[in-house]
Amino acid sequence: MRAAVIVGLNVHATLPAVLAALPPGLPTFVVDDGSAPPLTAPAGVTLLRHNKNRGYGAAQRTGYQAALAAGATRIALVHGDGQYDVGDVLALLDALDEADVALGSRFLAADGGAVIPSWRRLGNRALTAYARRRLGIQATELHTGARAFRAEALRALPLEQLSDDYVFDQQVLVRLAVAGFRFAERPARARYDASVQSISLWRSIRYGLGCVRTIRRGY
Repeated sequence: MRAAVIVGLNVHATLPAVLAALPPGLPTFVVDDGSAPPLTAPAGVTLLRHNKNRGYGAAQRTGYQAALAAGATRIALVHGDGQYDVGDVLALLDALDEADVALGSRFLAADGGAVIPSWRRLGNRALTAYARRRLGIQATELHTGARAFRAEALRALPLEQLSDDYVFDQQVLVRLAVAGFRFAERPARARYDASVQSISLWRSIRYGLGCVRTIRRGY
């Protein structure tokens, strides 16, 4: 069973369009990470709420655990603010025919990642290059929110031990790479406008340092 996990905080304006872009009947789990007022979702969508904001990693954990419990075998992560093209993210589910983890790279998109703000693009490339050297992951971007997993890969992770914050993303990939899971990569278009949520420069620096520590440790 294929499924989509949508994470979001205060994405009231963008969530309806994201949901409308999903194929009819696709099992969908929306994780509301403490929005005020709470998010709503149409019938047929599973809405999971955190009473307070617990963090991007915690929201993913909640969604993955719910999807796995429902019997999902392939799970795509979708952002409730619509930053990544939903069609490109769902295409990652097909890439799992040949891999355990599929990543959507903004650098493989038609604009070559030009949409990414310059300072983020520089940091992204540097951290990706470091991880490639240390871990042998052949990918153009390891700091993408567009990703999909086979259930076996997610079940191999100690999800409860991972960060509640943004470095959760890197912890997941590093652990799966060290464990020998197979990676695939596909293009993923993204946009940056007023409706897209992004972290501050200071939190980005913290994230980068957390990624370096995670890569050096290998978990």
